[in-house]
Amino acid sequence: MTSRATLTALALALALPAIACQTAPRKPAPSFPPEPPAPLPDPVHAPIDRETGELLEATVPLLDGAGLPLASLRGRVVVLELSATWADRWSESFAFYNRLLQQHGPERLAVVVVAMDSERATLSPEPGVRARGFDLGWDPQGALAARLQVAALPTVVVLDRGGHISFVQGGTPPGATQAIEDGIRQALAAP
Repeated sequence: MTSRATLTALALALALPAIACQTAPRKPAPSFPPEPPAPLPDPVHAPIDRETGELLEATVPLLDGAGLPLASLRGRVVVLELSATWADRWSESFAFYNRLLQQHGPERLAVVVVAMDSERATLSPEPGVRARGFDLGWDPQGALAARLQVAALPTVVVLDRGGHISFVQGGTPPGATQAIEDGIRQALAAP
């Protein structure tokens, strides 16, 4: 009998914690409203994740495979356009930038247009059609655009002589060309 009593005591000892754990049903955890999703970038008012006045350090992949460090252009105002052949203004932008380079001179102004097309064959015009001081970049993976978190194509960034962002425009809103030209003039006029 002792073994039966021992077994019964052991069974009770094992069952009691299980019975004790069966308490009243728990109240559900309070529900909080879900966090709102991160806001989408504003392609017009904030087309990149950089602020005006911020130094922009980057190396632009050029069409010939070389890299162009933006720091090498310091001392000149730099126009950096991230675009693609299918984006608004692509074909007009070459004539526009060539005119600006003729007007202000490649000693004072540099233009770098970075195409994000996947196919090299879609890119033109070739160097003979671009003015001196006009470089064409090719970034088929969009690494530079990803680094800047570009929200619209084209996106134009104007850097002052020290490499700081002085003007940014995303897309092609009405008056885009004039706004870019004004941004360049302001950067050129700054000490």
